[in-house]
Amino acid sequence: MSFSYILESKDAPDGFSELKDDFEFRKDGDNKGRAKVLVLYTGGTLGMVPDETTGALTPSPEFLRNNIARIIRDQKDDDDDFPDFLLYQFEQLIDSSDMGPSDWALIANLIGKHYYKFDGFVVVMGTDTMAYAASALSFMLVNLSKPVIFTGSMIPMYKGYSDADRNLILSISIAGTSNIPEVCIFFHAKLLRGNRSKKVRSEALDAFDSPNFPPLAVAGTKISINEKLILNTPRRPFKVLTNLDSNVLVVRLVPGFRNDTLRMVVEQSAKLRALVLDLYGVGNAPGRKSGLMAVLQLAIEKNIVIAVTSQCLQGSVNLKEYAVGRRLYDIGAVSTNDMTVESVATKLAFLLGQGLTHKQVNERLSKSIRGEVSDTVTRERPGTLSTL
Repeated sequence: MSFSYILESKDAPDGFSELKDDFEFRKDGDNKGRAKVLVLYTGGTLGMVPDETTGALTPSPEFLRNNIARIIRDQKDDDDDFPDFLLYQFEQLIDSSDMGPSDWALIANLIGKHYYKFDGFVVVMGTDTMAYAASALSFMLVNLSKPVIFTGSMIPMYKGYSDADRNLILSISIAGTSNIPEVCIFFHAKLLRGNRSKKVRSEALDAFDSPNFPPLAVAGTKISINEKLILNTPRRPFKVLTNLDSNVLVVRLVPGFRNDTLRMVVEQSAKLRALVLDLYGVGNAPGRKSGLMAVLQLAIEKNIVIAVTSQCLQGSVNLKEYAVGRRLYDIGAVSTNDMTVESVATKLAFLLGQGLTHKQVNERLSKSIRGEVSDTVTRERPGTLSTL
């Protein structure tokens, strides 16, 4: 996968060139001291058009770059403070269902490469795995002091009633004019912490929610930012860590499941590093299935991290509350508190990718390093507990 094309916001749609290491915005009177935002376009519904033969939505490399200048120019005519931006898109646009760790690393590295040239960053992608990507980037971008905002749309931009224009315009505005040092998702008037977000609706415009954490900002007649929720700006140097160990398996338990299926995975997989169990309520598993505990004990003996999440949309995991959960705790399973499955999976991949030991991963998983989990013990502001 590679990147190509760039459009400076005040250039005509055919004004594309390569984004070189020494690139700088033109220093002319048109800039007026505006903030500068890098927009990374990877694909997704926002820039799709119907296929001429089948009618199915398909990525169009030309559509967004041919229309974004018009959209933003209209906005800048009414708002002198609207940021200047550069559009940079994947050479081959991809559906978010096909995106994974290697694509997240490309995005992270590109942000890192041009970090000091821009005031903020916007990533346009499909919605289906956006919460995973935003969670992963929140861990990969260490000591982030600038906004990185993921956005997209539920309705393609070519339709007159699309949510694309508003999502994109407000994302660029927030990325360039706010001091939010976080990876976020902006969708349908809400700015959410990326590693707290989930796609909870498949057809509604307010597709994303943050079940266990309030929005960082809400856009109405003005953008209202909840300053008390924003992470502290790091004092240490920014860096990018892209090593992810994707040997993480998520298993959603259902009544009547067979232990031997899970046992086969644990016994025969030589590379499995972590097992995420998505359980009932506060982290409860069947108490009468002794075979399950035997399988999980085997996994612990093989140095496989066992992390427990809840199938409930809201609330927290507490393995000490019920006897069936306590058994998991006693064999070494880790409670993930109020983290989303998306955040747990990507955080595990990140921690394991840094070469940490089984014990170190267990210790750090349920503690906040990017505001991804509520610290119910110290009540410290999130994001202040780790240097990773």
